[in-house]
Amino acid sequence: MGLAVFGSLLGMAVTLLTGRVVGAVPGVVDRAHDGSPGAMPIGEFSWLLGGLLVVFVVDSLKPAVQQVASMVMDAGLVRAIGTGITGPLLAPRRIQHLEDAEVLDVQERAKGKGGFHLAQGLGNLPWLLASRVTLVGSAVIVGSMFAWWVAAMLVAVTFLLEWYGGRLIEREIDVWWGNTEEQRRSHYLFDLGMRDAPKELRVFGLHTWLVDRYVREWTAGYRPVWARRRTNAKWSLLIGGIHLIANGIAILAVGRAAYDGSLPLTQVATALPAILAIGQSSNGFGVVQVRRGLSAYRAMRDLPGTIAARHPEPVVTTKHRVETMPAREIRFEKVSFHYPGSGKAVLRDLDLTINAREALALVGINGAGKSTLVKLLGGAYQPTSGRILVDGVDLAELDLAAWQRRVAAIVQDFVRFPLTVTDNVVFGAVERAGDELTLARVARESGIDDVVRRLPKGWDTILDKTFDGGVDLSGGEWQRVALARALFAVHAGASVLVLDEPAAALDVRAESELVERYLELTSGVASLIISHRFSVVRNADRICVLSDGRIVEDGTHEELLAIDGEYAGMFRLQAERYVTGPEAVDA
Repeated sequence: MGLAVFGSLLGMAVTLLTGRVVGAVPGVVDRAHDGSPGAMPIGEFSWLLGGLLVVFVVDSLKPAVQQVASMVMDAGLVRAIGTGITGPLLAPRRIQHLEDAEVLDVQERAKGKGGFHLAQGLGNLPWLLASRVTLVGSAVIVGSMFAWWVAAMLVAVTFLLEWYGGRLIEREIDVWWGNTEEQRRSHYLFDLGMRDAPKELRVFGLHTWLVDRYVREWTAGYRPVWARRRTNAKWSLLIGGIHLIANGIAILAVGRAAYDGSLPLTQVATALPAILAIGQSSNGFGVVQVRRGLSAYRAMRDLPGTIAARHPEPVVTTKHRVETMPAREIRFEKVSFHYPGSGKAVLRDLDLTINAREALALVGINGAGKSTLVKLLGGAYQPTSGRILVDGVDLAELDLAAWQRRVAAIVQDFVRFPLTVTDNVVFGAVERAGDELTLARVARESGIDDVVRRLPKGWDTILDKTFDGGVDLSGGEWQRVALARALFAVHAGASVLVLDEPAAALDVRAESELVERYLELTSGVASLIISHRFSVVRNADRICVLSDGRIVEDGTHEELLAIDGEYAGMFRLQAERYVTGPEAVDA
C-alpha cells in the first residue's frame, strides 16, 4: 500500500517539476542571451532540473520494486486464502459438511475461479488506492493552476464511471454465484483426469471423451458469465465515451486559456499532464477486480458460518475421562443410518457390543454397511436414530476430538501421503512425532524395517516418485506402512483398533499371519476386524455377520458353523473357491 501511494506522489512530483521546468525555459534562454533580470537564475534552474532528474530516476525504478512487492504480497495472500478455506473445512470432527451441496458451493465461490480470485482482487487494491491519491492530487493541481470547475467535472465523471462499473460487476457476480454447481462439475472432471483416475481413463480410452466433456461442462458453467460481460462491455464503452468527452473539454479549456494569454506557460505545462493523470486514474479495471475478489472474500468469510449453521459441532455436556475409555464396552443401540441426501438406510436398528480388550470380527457381503459402521464408531457421522454408548455414556455427549484420538483405524481407502516414511507413520499420533524409540518399535512389529533400510534416504524418503528422490511402494508395503501408523497410535494411547480390510494386497497366508501378529501386539485394546477372507477372521474372539443393515449372527467361528446360517454358507462357498479355483469371492 505504502509503495503504491509513494509511486503516486512521485508521479505528481514529476508533473509539478516538469511544469516548472517547461515554464522556466523561455526566461532562462532569454537571460542567457540578453541578461533579462526577471528570469530564473541559471543556478536555481539547474537545481530544479536536477531535482526533476532525480525524481524521474526514482520513478523509473518504481516498477521493479513494485513487482517484487506484488509477488511477496501475492504469495502471502495465496497462503492466507488456502488456510481460510481449508481451516473451516477441516475443523469439524464430523464430515457430513463435505457432502453438503450448499457448503461445497460456498467453498467453490471462495476459491474464486474464472477471474474472481481473492488474490487478484486484493492485488489490485494498492493500485486502486494509488489511483485515488493521484486523482485527488491531480485535481488539486488542476484546480489551483487552472480552474476548480474543471477539476470538479473530471472528478465527478471519474467517480460516475467507477460507480456504474461497480453496478455492472455486481450483476456479473450474481450470475457467477448462480452457476457454482456447473463450475464444480467441470473442476471435478479436471481433477479426474489429472489425479483421480489416470489409469482407468487410459485403459478404457476415455481421454478424448474426458477432454470434450470437460470443455462442454466448463463452457456451460461460464457461458452466462461471458454473456453478462459482453453486455457490461457495451455499457462500459458508452460511459467511457462520456469520460473522454469530459477530458476533451478540459484540454480544450486549457488550450483556449493558453491561446488568449490568460494562462502562463508554467500553469499550462502543469495543468495538462495533471488532466491526463486524472483521466488515467480512472481505475475502472481495478474497481472491477477488487469487487470480484471481494465476492470471493465474502464466500470465504461466510464459509465457517455456513458449516456451523448447517452442521453444528456437538456440544460436550459431560466431563467423563475419555482417555480411559472404553473400560468395559462400546454398544450400538438400535442404530439406524442413511447418508445425507439419501433416503436409503444403510443400517437398520442395529444392536452390537464391542467389549474392551476383545477381538471382534465383522463380515458381510459388499454394501452390507461394514465401513459405515466404522465411520459411526469413529464419530465421522452421527446415527440417524439410536445411539452409540461408550461405557454407558452416549458418544454424542463425549468430547469427540478426544474420542477420535482413542480410535486407530486403517480403512480400505487409507491415505497414501506423498510425504516421508516417518510422516506416514507418526500421523497415527502426531503429538508423539519425535518418539524415535516407538517409531523403531512399530517398524519391527509391522515388518517395514526391512523396507525402510532399502529406501535411498531411509525414513526421510518421500513415498511418491513424482518428487525428487521419491519412490513408490507396492500395495503390500503400503498396507504395512498403514498398519504401522495404527500401531503407533495404539502405543500412543489409542484403545480401539479398527482393521478394515487391513492387508487385502497381501496373499491369504501373509494377511492371516499379519492380523494374528497385530492382535497379539494389541491384545489390551478393543479390536474390530473387517475382512472378506474367513481365514483372517476365524480366530477372532467373536464374529458378527452384518446383513441388510443388522447383525444377524453372533458367535465364534465354530458356533456360527454349527448353526449353519449365513456365515456357514459364505464360509463353505469361499472354501470351495480356494480349492477349485483362484480366490474370487468377496464375502
